[in-house]
Amino acid sequence: MSGALGTWRRIAALLLLVALMVVLGVLFNRTQAVDIEAQNRVMLNLRELEKFDSEWNVNILRSHIGLNTNYDPLSAPLARMRELQLRLAAALPMAGNAKAGEALEQVRRALVKKEELVEQFKSQNAILRNSLIFFPPAITDLKTELNGIEGAIVPARTVLALDGALNSLLSDILRYNLAPSPALAAQIERTIASMQPLRGDFSDSVSDTIDELGRHAHAILRYRQMENELEMHIANSRTAEAMENLGSLFDTSFDQVLIEKQRYRTYLFAYSGFLLLLLMYVARRLLRSYTIIGVVNRRLQAANETLEHRVAERTAELEAQSARLKQLAQHDSLTGLINYGELTRLLAHALVRAGRRGDVVVAMFIDLDGFKAVNDTYGHATGDLVLCEVARRVQEKLRKEDALARLGGDEFVILLEEVSGRDGVLRVAQQTLDAIRSITEAGGFPVRISASIGVASAKGKEGFMRGAPALLADADQAMYQAKQGGKNGISFSPQAQWNEAPVAISVEVVMDSTGHLHTAMPGHGAAPPEESGVRADTAD
Repeated sequence: MSGALGTWRRIAALLLLVALMVVLGVLFNRTQAVDIEAQNRVMLNLRELEKFDSEWNVNILRSHIGLNTNYDPLSAPLARMRELQLRLAAALPMAGNAKAGEALEQVRRALVKKEELVEQFKSQNAILRNSLIFFPPAITDLKTELNGIEGAIVPARTVLALDGALNSLLSDILRYNLAPSPALAAQIERTIASMQPLRGDFSDSVSDTIDELGRHAHAILRYRQMENELEMHIANSRTAEAMENLGSLFDTSFDQVLIEKQRYRTYLFAYSGFLLLLLMYVARRLLRSYTIIGVVNRRLQAANETLEHRVAERTAELEAQSARLKQLAQHDSLTGLINYGELTRLLAHALVRAGRRGDVVVAMFIDLDGFKAVNDTYGHATGDLVLCEVARRVQEKLRKEDALARLGGDEFVILLEEVSGRDGVLRVAQQTLDAIRSITEAGGFPVRISASIGVASAKGKEGFMRGAPALLADADQAMYQAKQGGKNGISFSPQAQWNEAPVAISVEVVMDSTGHLHTAMPGHGAAPPEESGVRADTAD
């Protein structure tokens, strides 16, 4: 009888020990460290999707104003954006939140709707762009014919009437393209109608050109309004808000997981205390109690030290990861320069300071000439060396308080604050151009590059009211003027504002193909060569 009772006691003790171990294992499993790296990858994927969506919006705007030569930038990011959506969908189990799935579906629907609207925009914008490109040269050619034989054989009153109608039509069309209104559309219709009775006095070619102008004018009236409505629908797709909501849900879910882990850690510590008490009770009933208690205490001390060490290591890892994420978010991974997001933040702050002090803020938009040939000839590795060398040499020419950013590809922007005057900016731009042109070797290969630099400035409260995007757009447009002027030069934006007294004339300094420099005023012949190496438009 006593033997059976002892057996049952041993079985009960064994079952109790197993139960205690199971509980300990469950609690320990619930207190394992959260996969922070996996969570960071999820958030990085979401931020990358937001970045592509923002670049998509920028390219829609560039296509709207005619800066994009084709529609490839509107389609290029779609494959990567779909891949990022699949990655976010695969990470939903980590969130453990049904609302996150609904938010991701909302993001997907918004992006699909936006893609459909962009496809409509591309088809309508192509027609509108064709008509806008046709208009100015067609009117110029027609006015040339009116000043020639056509003007000699047709009554002067008719020629003057048609010439005035053409001037009015061109002016109204350009105004309507910038700011459509029903009143302006009605004025254009009246101008087109007034030209019809005049067709009979001219040759068939002039009559056909007038008809063609009417068809393109009607196309502009129709598709400009339709394109504006499409852009409004695209803006109302609210993809950015959907992505922000999804990111907030992911953050909340991950925080809840961390809180749950901490709660189970508390349970584990409490349970460990219970086990310790149980061991102390058993130890009093055993002859070797003091030895067992000493062993347990040493093991617990080692476990605590290991836990503290792991906590310290994890804290250091989190701090390092946070620093890396901040570096990635604000800097270009190739050159180490600040990126577009950080540039816009610094530019916005600079405009605020300039608005308070009445200072001038300058943005220099730099696009490398000949860089594509380097990539095509020696490969992208050599091209990366060139970009790094450009960043290094240009940075050496700037002050510590100036900023140099890489927007991507071979485009850079210099931000200058507290500018004393236009001449100082011109010196900085020339030094930058000279530094870039001085690069003759990369990776053991001979290279030959230059740059087209567009300069724009904003002054005081007026510059602050226009904002950073407008200043960058002016610099970008000025850079394209330098490109069109033959590259390897500097062009100032007509909207530039300075502290000096305004200049009443416009002067251009242009380098020709032989390397000689010439100055010219609009409507005049070239002046003698000068020593400046830049192109400058100084109309105020």
